[in-house]
Amino acid sequence: MTKNTSEKKRFTAAGYMLSGLIKYKGVTTGAIILTIISTVLVTIPSIIIGLAVNELRDPADPSGLTPALGLTPQFILYIWIIIGLALLYMGLYFVVGWVWAIVTLRWERDARQDFFEALQEYSMTFHDEVDSKRLLSVAMQDITWVRFSLNPAIRNILGGFISFGITMIILIQIDFRPIIQNFVVVSFFGQSISLPVYTIIMVIGTPLYLILSYRYANAVEPVRRKRSEDMELLTARTQGVFQGIEVVRAFGTERVEQEKFHDISKTYEESVTKEGRLAAFYLPALVLVAMTTIAFFYSAYAVINGVLNPGEMITILVLLVALEGLNFHFPRMLLVLRGGYVNAQRIVDILNWDETMIEPVTEVTEVNWGGDIVFDNVSFKYGSEENNNDHYALKEFNITIPSGSRVALIGGPGGGKSTILKLLLRLYDPTEGSITVGGVNLRDVTTESVRDTVGLVEQDIFLFRMSVHDNISFGRSQATQDEIEDAATRAQAHEFIVELPEGYDTIIGERGMTLSGGQRQRLAIARAIIQDPKILLLDDSVSAVDAQTEFLMRKALNEVMANRTSITVTQRLRTLKESDLIVIVDKGRLIAAGCHDDLLRDSEHYRRIFERLPGAQKLLAAARTSGGVA
Repeated sequence: MTKNTSEKKRFTAAGYMLSGLIKYKGVTTGAIILTIISTVLVTIPSIIIGLAVNELRDPADPSGLTPALGLTPQFILYIWIIIGLALLYMGLYFVVGWVWAIVTLRWERDARQDFFEALQEYSMTFHDEVDSKRLLSVAMQDITWVRFSLNPAIRNILGGFISFGITMIILIQIDFRPIIQNFVVVSFFGQSISLPVYTIIMVIGTPLYLILSYRYANAVEPVRRKRSEDMELLTARTQGVFQGIEVVRAFGTERVEQEKFHDISKTYEESVTKEGRLAAFYLPALVLVAMTTIAFFYSAYAVINGVLNPGEMITILVLLVALEGLNFHFPRMLLVLRGGYVNAQRIVDILNWDETMIEPVTEVTEVNWGGDIVFDNVSFKYGSEENNNDHYALKEFNITIPSGSRVALIGGPGGGKSTILKLLLRLYDPTEGSITVGGVNLRDVTTESVRDTVGLVEQDIFLFRMSVHDNISFGRSQATQDEIEDAATRAQAHEFIVELPEGYDTIIGERGMTLSGGQRQRLAIARAIIQDPKILLLDDSVSAVDAQTEFLMRKALNEVMANRTSITVTQRLRTLKESDLIVIVDKGRLIAAGCHDDLLRDSEHYRRIFERLPGAQKLLAAARTSGGVA
């Protein structure tokens, strides 16, 4: 059911990414807290290692460079603490991963469900403009990539920034101890100057690292977008070939399709390679390497001069080397995060699509579906206003269809016949004018109510990959087996159904390709019969059956059409002659309307159409012989 555009929730890419984390606040908060704790546990051993190293020096040597003769109890204690922290971290690491997985997998599940429901609510205008293969690519690939941007990307980036912050705090704390303030670093003209070297390294290096990382992330965006588009093309080519495999085989174009697939696959490979190259050549890493190198030389100089003890030097280097290790993962995580943002933008572009067909704010529930159907100056064109499409499928169409009448729509290809049926089903709303049933404008009735009451047997029959039973009861899932079999019998389908391997439980192949055209049409008619619609629409529904089956189906349809309005798109002589009203449309305009005899007498256009129909000449000759009207 289409929602009112004004009430529609709008998304931003960032908001969409974080929506799942916000939705599950408790689990997300727990995941973040556990991430902080696990990061701190990784940092603490570097400090303890420094303390343990200090236990190995000779207390009698002020420089701290002379090793002690044996291991002290304090040193052994530090070793056991490090082992305990390592074991605790290992256990916590798995818990953190598990909690993050709960959050993000729930997000992915909900996101895919919400996306599917949104697509169900959109009008046919949306589905006309957005290729189904793109929707499949977005639903399966882009949502998964967004989930990857939450976990492991955000999780690891969060841990990285926490590690960076802890390292900065420790280095600055070392810098601003009283002993450091008295350390002469540089002497100019006999004046000694004391500098907080580690602080300077972090204050200069950190912003530079972040700036280069931000520029790197911006460089990723067009590459990831190109990769997603190439995957969309790859999916579209694959799906198209698999759906049309019978045509491919019939024309022997397997080799051609293989070459086309190879070309698209090669293009996708190039996009992935370019993205991988960005991850490999991560320039901000040079900043971190420079920071570590400067800190190493300064620490060595400070230890030699007795300003730092060896343990403090080891602590500093272990922290910086740990950041170096983190740096190997950081570019890949940044790549995934920025790429996830691009994928999220592709998703919200669809979720934020402006719906053109709006549900009524106040629904009219009392509708006389057996009343007259009136097209009042109806004009319609396919596509949204943004497409600026000036071609009208219907133009200034006016007609009144009396209650309970049998109507035949006839005209050339592209005349607007199928469009009339789609407007009555409220798959679309008129661009101009109005359609009323029993005096009620269809715009004032919800699409759900319309489609519960108006039944359609389409020309291009679509059957789902499920049992015959489920296909027939698709519009009325609560139907009993007896009702299903009765509908199938009236549609002349029961006989061939019981001959199928598992009868009504036989699974139909994709799009019903395991059945003949006539069998598919009979199942579609049974699907309409069981719905028991107040208005029945048939889009050339007996075009693929033989004369004998058509006769039997026509007999069944006559029962269904009794006491209800029916509108049939047809080129069949029998249907035209049996219709109460024949409507001729051409290029979207009403040409003529009336019963068969009147039109044959008064309408030159109808006579030209009628004379070209199979069997018409024989019928006209017989009429002239008898002196009557065909």
